Amino acid sequence: MIKLLHVIAIGALVSSALYAYSIKYETTLEAEQLQKLKAKAQRERDAIAVLKAEWQFLNRPDRLQALADRHLDLQPLVINQVVRLSDIPNRGPKVDSIGRKLEDLGLGLPTETPRNVKSNNSTTPGGRP
Repeated sequence: MIKLLHVIAIGALVSSALYAYSIKYETTLEAEQLQKLKAKAQRERDAIAVLKAEWQFLNRPDRLQALADRHLDLQPLVINQVVRLSDIPNRGPKVDSIGRKLEDLGLGLPTETPRNVKSNNSTTPGGRP
């Protein structure tokens, strides 16, 4: 009987050691994956910082002014180009071509929806009125 208890105890000891080793191995693996993710996130942050710096470099006012002068051929603003709000003509009505086509076909009129009226022949699910 004692030999059987010793064998069971040794088996329990070996199984608990294997279980502890597997937990340690999984923990180590998860820690490595976490470090990889942190490194990747840091690389992405660095890339974003570089892109922001490039954007700021490309949007310098002196550079944009030189590009505008070279490519846009803009003229200085003349006083007769400025108008009052009252001088601007009103916009015409919006044209709804699909609505106009529906009206031409006679389909643009409002429709009547059926009224929710209970009939006298209605029955309940049990078959009783």
